[in-house]
Amino acid sequence: MNDLVTFLRDRLAEDEQAALAASWDEWDGSHWTARHREQRDGRWVIIDRADEGVTDVTPQAADDGAVARHIARQDPARVLREVEAKRRIMDWHIGQRNDKTPWGEPVVICFCGYDLPCATLRLLALPYTDHPDYRDAWRP
Repeated sequence: MNDLVTFLRDRLAEDEQAALAASWDEWDGSHWTARHREQRDGRWVIIDRADEGVTDVTPQAADDGAVARHIARQDPARVLREVEAKRRIMDWHIGQRNDKTPWGEPVVICFCGYDLPCATLRLLALPYTDHPDYRDAWRP
């Protein structure tokens, strides 16, 4: 279970760092929306709250509007809220006892009462199945 907890904490830290790196101004530019550009060139643009272009979405995609709206939904502010929610789930869900494993590591316990690693932690790991450190044994 410790490995799964470490894996999840590491992925959430990566997600957080990526979102923070994409938030670049004091105007809270991390809230993104998608819309057509002013010019009628058929392109969609992702803009932040300061009305600055984050990126253009070119019309080569099957449905560039859908792609643009999807990118906008993954804005840094939303990712940071999601990371915080997942961390709170993990903090609420697991804990440590005062005793140690035979290897000197803290004993991690799950408060849901199910076998470890429990379904909740396994489900939180599902978005990361393409990561090289993900283990198929964690799949729910």
